[in-house]
Amino acid sequence: MARARLLCMVFSTRRLLLAALLVVAAVIWVRINKPVEGEVLLELTRRHGVTTADLLSVVMLAMAAVIAWPSRRRPVPSPQPRPSRPEPGREQVASSPPPTLQQRGPMPPAPGPAPSPPPRR
Repeated sequence: MARARLLCMVFSTRRLLLAALLVVAAVIWVRINKPVEGEVLLELTRRHGVTTADLLSVVMLAMAAVIAWPSRRRPVPSPQPRPSRPEPGREQVASSPPPTLQQRGPMPPAPGPAPSPPPRR
């Protein structure tokens, strides 16, 4: 059962790359956020603690975990053009190029009001 579940999980390269970039950004943010740290929310030791600015890194790490988690849907195969099949009982007619102006003949009159007759003298 677990093997079947693993087979239907989809790992996307783009998703893993985005998750890795979020982890790198979270680590960089922890290093450079000193000027905007804010209040200490959780004191770990006398010199170390979790501040409000550190919460951005926590959010980035959570997003990376959600994005990197494989989806459970099967990959959709790319559509392949299918050869057209004629319907039963019908023959397939080869298409011909459209006729040229000389092959069509004279143009029919344009629709609209009929021309009025010339005035009588």
